[in-house]
Amino acid sequence: MKRKNKAELTLREKCHLVHGKGFWHTHGVSRLGLPGIEMHDGPFGVRKINEKEKDPYNSALSTCYPSPALLACSWDESLEQEIGEAMAREAASKDTSLLLTPGVNIKRNPLCGRNFEYFSEDPLLSGKMGAAFIKGTQSYHVGSCVKHFACNSQESYRNISNSIVDERALNELYLKPFEIAVKEANPWAIMTSYNLINGVHASDNEYLLKTILRDTWHYDGVAMSDWGGTFDPVESHNHGLDLEMPCTVKKRTGTLVRAARTGRLDGNALTESADRMRKMLEKAKKRGQGDYDPEEAHKLAKKAAEKSIVLLRNEDGMLPLSSLNGCCVIGAFAEKPRYQGNGSSFVKTNGVVSFLDAVADKKIPYAKGYDLNHSDPDDALVLQAVDLASKSKKVLLFLGLPDILESEGYDRETINLPDNQLSLFDAIYSMNPNIVVILSCGAPVALPFVSETKAILADYLAGEAGAEAIRDILLGKVCPSGKLAETWPLHLADIPSFGFYPGFEGLALYKESIFVGYRYYLTAEKDVMFPFGHGLSYAKFGYTLSLSTDKIGRTDACVAEVKVTNRSKRTAEAVIELYAEPEKQGAVFKAKRTLIAFQKVALGPSASATVQFTLKQDAFAHYDMDLHRFATESGNYKIQVGESCEAIKAEKMLSVENDRAFVSHREPAPIYYALPEEGFAQFDVEFETLLGGKVVPMDADRHERPFNMDSTMAEISWTPIGKLIRKVFYGNAFTPEMGESQKAFVSACFEDNPIRGLASGGLGPKLIQGILDFANGNYIGGLWHMMFGKPAKRKKK
Repeated sequence: MKRKNKAELTLREKCHLVHGKGFWHTHGVSRLGLPGIEMHDGPFGVRKINEKEKDPYNSALSTCYPSPALLACSWDESLEQEIGEAMAREAASKDTSLLLTPGVNIKRNPLCGRNFEYFSEDPLLSGKMGAAFIKGTQSYHVGSCVKHFACNSQESYRNISNSIVDERALNELYLKPFEIAVKEANPWAIMTSYNLINGVHASDNEYLLKTILRDTWHYDGVAMSDWGGTFDPVESHNHGLDLEMPCTVKKRTGTLVRAARTGRLDGNALTESADRMRKMLEKAKKRGQGDYDPEEAHKLAKKAAEKSIVLLRNEDGMLPLSSLNGCCVIGAFAEKPRYQGNGSSFVKTNGVVSFLDAVADKKIPYAKGYDLNHSDPDDALVLQAVDLASKSKKVLLFLGLPDILESEGYDRETINLPDNQLSLFDAIYSMNPNIVVILSCGAPVALPFVSETKAILADYLAGEAGAEAIRDILLGKVCPSGKLAETWPLHLADIPSFGFYPGFEGLALYKESIFVGYRYYLTAEKDVMFPFGHGLSYAKFGYTLSLSTDKIGRTDACVAEVKVTNRSKRTAEAVIELYAEPEKQGAVFKAKRTLIAFQKVALGPSASATVQFTLKQDAFAHYDMDLHRFATESGNYKIQVGESCEAIKAEKMLSVENDRAFVSHREPAPIYYALPEEGFAQFDVEFETLLGGKVVPMDADRHERPFNMDSTMAEISWTPIGKLIRKVFYGNAFTPEMGESQKAFVSACFEDNPIRGLASGGLGPKLIQGILDFANGNYIGGLWHMMFGKPAKRKKK
């Protein structure tokens, strides 16, 4: 059949567009003058890797910005947008049209090894920061791909884990950041996660990719897979996936063409996906060459760290320091900083500055204190550090998590710092109690010594210029203004998902429902080390709150006006955190308090600023599982201004009126109305009430036959074919330049890779099916599949 006009895509062109061209490129349509585009990872910087490069860490040099975990602590959307703009300029200079960032997944549990790539435990803060970044990149005609859609809350079993989550928590918590990013910034692409959601792979999940993304949010961009995350390279397109990434299978286009002609690949779905890909290619043609300046980018990285680093504790006015005279520096991180995460976000940079470099002109005495490659105390290093501390007035102690303990590919097993760092603190404290701790870690850690410190700075992973920012904050040249974007719990057992995180062999139960982070701790009245929104300043602030009305109906709005005053003689920035607290529990269970708006303002000495927030009923809405949409329950709500979710400084009452009545789940699921202090581990029946069905337990050992396409390399490792694949992989996986943490990441990715994921290595479907047959002991069938692609016919007896 001839095309009606030359602008129409042929069948082969359509099939060509919906799968990648190697690891980092898409196909184009040369006939129409549309070249394919190049894409690369973020979020620390532009991680440009040559298509033929086998070492995932050998990327082009790039500016390394602070981690999203730290940038979220700025609560500054304009700053995040500025970083997006800067990364877009660099991307353009590197011929990159799409950045595979930001990640807006909710921080369900601090053990998640990839939390440094995500913003917050709160959906509003996560969504707003993600949207700001996207606006920045796309203002320079460089696209953003928001990820990982959805419920990617763990690294353990990440390719095969099945996130079992109730409809309310899914929409209210885990999808909300994506909704905000889509509706406010319209990213060019959205990336599906590896995991299953309620039994369906994300790349095949029609509820997510069609019902939510297209029908509800009206998103018109590209839905693409994570690398190797496509469950079925044909059927996934029928279910809403537009682009399979990567694709090194040479005959993929032909496979799709045949599937389209036989009807296995839906023609309408293919056309829609190809049209969305075509539109993305047309957007990319507007991209310029970029005006990237590494020196200016380094300055921005420093500014971002300055505005984000959190002063957690400051007893007796220990900070700011008048000078560094009389101070000593202890801790290996002062010499070798932990400034970025490990995994696919890792960027090479020559702009990193250590703290010792940043204060080199001060000639401050230094002791290493501990070995980053070992957790056991080194007596000689401890003795040297204690001796130095005893001769100094104040100790600047650098502690944190070595990158091998926190990485993409695997989760942490504990929230504790390494033993050698804990014992070092005790030894130093016995000689000198004037200790300022500087923490470098991608997620919260337990601090048993917290009450014994004079001051604590959390720099998370602060990027290449983080040490310079730390120096200026310590000396008072910069007034700290960061606020925690997640709760720091006292103990691992306090976390609401304790006891069932990350799950058993891939079954991940989200039994805590909406009660993640501060929503749980506040409602359960559970003590924490540092609450969500906490962060100290060298300045003091006063707040007043007024409401334009004391009552709103369905179509009304209330303007909340907050006046903040700087009650100090220094220039400072304040974060206005606006919360809503229902006066009493209604038919719908709710968190005690939730964030509904925020804004950061700069204030001169003794200056004031007024900020207005327009509040409509959607600010108080919950996702109703009977209506299958967001709705608002009538009642009185306290509108509150806080310096954290706990430290409320002003409040006013607002009546929200709605004539709709809601079904109560109090009788079948009482724990969600009166939260158990011990968490949710024992409450399967109540959780099943929210799900509307039974949780199907794992009924087989995944390490035993029969295996399937989701069986991992670790699970088939005992089989002859599994042993052969491991031998080949580990014989070629590592380069001499790789460190132990980098090897650990590569190993974790291999062990967790499912059989179907071998397609990322260029293996075709016949060979993959043959490997599965071999793993199951069906050697004849395996050989037949590899040679002919169809199962051997068995003679009837």
